Amino acid sequence: MSDCRPDKALSTTGDVIGILTFALGVFSFCAAFFAITHDAPREIEEYKESLEERKGHIEKTRGYFHELRRVADSDWEQSDIKDIIDTSLQRLETRRQAMYDGLSNVRGRLQWWYRRQDMLLSMARIETQLQHLGAIQLTFLLL
Repeated sequence: MSDCRPDKALSTTGDVIGILTFALGVFSFCAAFFAITHDAPREIEEYKESLEERKGHIEKTRGYFHELRRVADSDWEQSDIKDIIDTSLQRLETRRQAMYDGLSNVRGRLQWWYRRQDMLLSMARIETQLQHLGAIQLTFLLL
């Protein structure tokens, strides 16, 4: 009945290193989480401000085309593009409002961490749709 001391010391050392490695992994995760989310409230407010700016742009564009209807501009009334613009404005406002509501429902860093990538994609879609609307407006002006 021999007691193998070297194996026991090696086993204990391995256990300690394993526990330290696990602790380092947890610490690294926490540090990364706080690094990513430390500006979450500021980022959310910046998104909300951007969305409010987009709302103003949408309202001005809608007002301009509403004025064309009221004046009964012949180019506008004969153009097939008015339905495209109306549809684009409606979709843009719907997407903007959905994103604003989504941002308003974010509570805390953890939710922001999960929703941050979705918000980036949503904002990119809104920007793309605004560019598309601008191209449609330029097309209308060229007609």
